[in-house]
Amino acid sequence: MAPILWVFFALALIELFAVHLLVATRWPAVGWPLSILSGCAVLWTLLLIRSLPRRPHRIEGRKLVLNFGSLHDVTLELANIAAVQSAWEAGGDKAADALKLSGIAYPNRCLVLAKPLPRGKARVFIRLDDPAAFDAALAARGVPVSPQRAS
Repeated sequence: MAPILWVFFALALIELFAVHLLVATRWPAVGWPLSILSGCAVLWTLLLIRSLPRRPHRIEGRKLVLNFGSLHDVTLELANIAAVQSAWEAGGDKAADALKLSGIAYPNRCLVLAKPLPRGKARVFIRLDDPAAFDAALAARGVPVSPQRAS
């Protein structure tokens, strides 16, 4: 996810200087507040990027803590995970029962829950750097992991 956000960050910087500062020189009453707002958005994006490696998914006792940087975190009881899937139906990550913690990246794991989270979220979609290690860690704790499909 971080490489995609770095591209967005670079484009936002270019846009900040090229467009907003140009507008600020022509219409200062509009341009400067717009530039300040864009600068805050660029700073927020940088802080989000930096939070991704600092807040990894982790297992704490009998709980799995899933993070999407500083934006969102979910704590799941391992006993509530009915299955870990590496394949699902097209558009499954956009379904009403899905909670997607992979941002704009395509998820590579789906956690099917025995008991839904609040708001009826029965599946959690995540993007992992090392899905095999994740699968092994959960399988070692008794969570059913679906075999991967051959590519």
